[in-house]
Amino acid sequence: MYRLVTDLRVRRMPPWIIATAIAALFALLHIAAILAAGPGQTPLHNPIGLATITVVPPLTIGSPEPARIQAVFQTYTLGKLLAVLAMTAAVAVACRARARRRTMALALQLACVTVLDALPLHVVLAVQLAMLLPWRAGLAWLAAQYLLGVLVDTALVLDLAGREHTPPQWALLAYLSAERTVLAAAFLIGRLVQREHRLRATLAHAHAQVLATQALLGETVRGAERLRIARDLHDSIGHHLTALNLHLDLATRQAGTGAPALATARAVSADLLAQVRSVVSHTRHDQSIDLAEALRALCAGLPTLPASLHIEPAAARQPAPVAHALYCCMQEAITNALRHACASRLTVELLHDDSRTLARITDDGQGGSALVEGNGLRGMRERLAELGGALQLEARSPGLAVVMTVPHRGSAA
Repeated sequence: MYRLVTDLRVRRMPPWIIATAIAALFALLHIAAILAAGPGQTPLHNPIGLATITVVPPLTIGSPEPARIQAVFQTYTLGKLLAVLAMTAAVAVACRARARRRTMALALQLACVTVLDALPLHVVLAVQLAMLLPWRAGLAWLAAQYLLGVLVDTALVLDLAGREHTPPQWALLAYLSAERTVLAAAFLIGRLVQREHRLRATLAHAHAQVLATQALLGETVRGAERLRIARDLHDSIGHHLTALNLHLDLATRQAGTGAPALATARAVSADLLAQVRSVVSHTRHDQSIDLAEALRALCAGLPTLPASLHIEPAAARQPAPVAHALYCCMQEAITNALRHACASRLTVELLHDDSRTLARITDDGQGGSALVEGNGLRGMRERLAELGGALQLEARSPGLAVVMTVPHRGSAA
């Protein structure tokens, strides 16, 4: 069976790649600063540095001082490199994973930025908390991040005072604590960016719905115009041809066999009247609407969800009531996948067989595991039931398939 396959891919870089690239950039800059300072000049008064000083000297007893300095530097750089690699991987996982794995990835990232003790990396995490978590959960994580940072700063200040046998530098601790308030600004900026992104996505989806509805309305208007023309043909030309046919019949009977041209004219008139009636009858019965253009416009306008659209030509043309019901149901299913499923891929199919038309919306989100039927799904069931059709929900791992069927006898009705 011939199938028209239209693959609509959103040609944009996925957000998780952008987030991972930014985290990797800050991580590389952090490592580059360590390498630029070199052995003996790199500040070691941080969690990884203190751990390195504690572990490495006992392993290098008896070695020359330059060799010990080099060993400390190499171990410190390796520890930092492992931490930034773990943090970057956690960023990528947090952006793509589901709720439980996302929490674990954010916890790993929080641990990494805490031991790295680098404010730019803390800023990256704060922005990510704002964009990946709900408002209250994000604030709770941000508070935990700030408190952990302050605890680390306090421990470092007390350790420095113990090493130098001086009073703790509480002014330095106050400055470092105040400096960390930049995390709140980063969190707020992340929330604003997320809000702007959602508003743009909502606007783009609404625009796509308007274009799709406009295409469907255009098909309906063209069908109504064809019906009007058919009525005009029947009411004007059809009646005049009928009258002409009667007069030619009368003239042929009055002239007898001596006027063959009249008989020919009568036959031509009767044939023309039959053709007009055939055109009017075909136009009245062929009031179908093509769904393909409306569905293409709807799927092409999805701002954040790449969609693959598969349309069989025989399933695209439907009577007006069926086309309207199928379009409304498919629009509702696509909107649900966009808003609630957190999906990364969508497949829209409109198929045909001998007894029914089938529409299937499949996503790879989390709707199948936490499905709650609301007014939207109930409305879809009611629309399809009026046409003798049905709605089925097929939970998948991952994702959900919304299957709508309309029998041809329902279409005829």
